[in-house]
Amino acid sequence: MNHDQILYLYNSVFRGYANYYSFTHNYNKLISTLTHVLKGSCAKLLAVKFNLKTQAQVYKKFGPLLKSPTGAEFIKPKYGITLKFNIGIGDNIHTLYMKDKSLATLNNLNCSKCGSNYRVEMHHIRAMKNLNPKIDGIDKLMIKANRKQIPLCRECHMEKHKRDNDSKVNSSKRE
Repeated sequence: MNHDQILYLYNSVFRGYANYYSFTHNYNKLISTLTHVLKGSCAKLLAVKFNLKTQAQVYKKFGPLLKSPTGAEFIKPKYGITLKFNIGIGDNIHTLYMKDKSLATLNNLNCSKCGSNYRVEMHHIRAMKNLNPKIDGIDKLMIKANRKQIPLCRECHMEKHKRDNDSKVNSSKRE
């Protein structure tokens, strides 16, 4: 994930906890603790990502809100009991699934093999080590994207599983 995606992910976790516990009596203390824990965790993750040694260096480089070069920043907590749940979603949810890491977005799934957008589903594998790019083009796409899941139309997906099952049957016959 890039810097913006990391911040948006941490912000969504923060908002989730804050909304879930919005009716608690000690809401202000909860928000304070939540801010401390999540911002510290985010700073540690950014330190590893950008090869910085300490959280202090992260805060020095990105500021107290861990602001990214594009302007995304860690959420500013709102104190005070609201006694209502937030039900709206912001635009930042879609930025978690930007195309530089994932081959698909939540809205527009297209088959990675044939490009179709009809009946697209996600193909999952258990481990990257089980992929063989020399035999299968879909495995090559998954390795290139460095993903354990990839969007495929129903036809390509069933074809992939049929080939996988055929190769398992053939390998068991040889033994």
